[in-house]
Amino acid sequence: MSLDTQSGTNQGTQSEGRFRSAWNEYLPVWLATPMVLVVLLITIFPGIYDLYLSLVNYNYVHPEQLGTFTGLHNFRVIFTDPVVWKSITVTAIFVTCALVLELAIGFFLAALLTNVKNRWAETFYRIVFILPMAVAPVSLAMIGRIMLDPQLGIIAYAINTYTPFAAPNFLTNLPLLTVILMDTWNWTPFMFIILYAGMSSVPDELKEAARIDGAPTWRTYVHVIIPYMKPVIFVAFLIRLIDLFRTFGTVYGLTRGGPGNATKLISIQIFQTGFTYIDIGAASALAIVYLVVVLIICNVLIRVVGFEGVLE
Repeated sequence: MSLDTQSGTNQGTQSEGRFRSAWNEYLPVWLATPMVLVVLLITIFPGIYDLYLSLVNYNYVHPEQLGTFTGLHNFRVIFTDPVVWKSITVTAIFVTCALVLELAIGFFLAALLTNVKNRWAETFYRIVFILPMAVAPVSLAMIGRIMLDPQLGIIAYAINTYTPFAAPNFLTNLPLLTVILMDTWNWTPFMFIILYAGMSSVPDELKEAARIDGAPTWRTYVHVIIPYMKPVIFVAFLIRLIDLFRTFGTVYGLTRGGPGNATKLISIQIFQTGFTYIDIGAASALAIVYLVVVLIICNVLIRVVGFEGVLE
């Protein structure tokens, strides 16, 4: 073998070795790069564009002024709009009531199922409890409108036929309560799945020790099971809280935010501001404010509860 050939072979081997070394050293970076690019494409860039829209005039009522820089004008518009403050109140009531109901019912169902000893019965009830979550929000809204119809709906028919009461017009007389209960039916299975998994992981020794000490069932849950499940409960609470702030399809499909503004959530207000009133700038400003408020609420909860305290 000539010296030139041997030298070329050695250089190729060294280059390949350096490449493999760099690949192995930065392997986490290579693996994370596709997801980072996806996040940039679907989150960061739209967020920056949304911030740009919130600072310019993008009201199609005045097309000649499109793209004109207006500073904080759009933010002043939304903060002085009484409909926005009404939608904030409605959103707070909706999120609080739905979250409490879903957490309480999900915990109750999980507690019931963990006490079922028959394997086939446990599987059956688990499937039944999870089924509502399989219904898409828009489909649920369409089915709900039919079932709640005061003339043709099966719910009104059952109330009128089998009870001494007259069925109310749910979507007119009790709109906010109706959408809360509809969302609770749809998403309680999510809370049930997480809480059931957490409750199933509680060691039998702890429950047996509480039973030997003579603790009643409620005290076992309060002093043994719930403290042990604190991380699981907090994670379920936080995930569902964030998701409730995003609610749109079910409520919009059921009521369009009405009657009046009775069920107009912030998400619906953003949609109508941008696509009904054609004021993209104000809608973008409201979306940014809403995002900041949700982030602050979640961070306050994390700091108040504290992951360190939760994981003790």
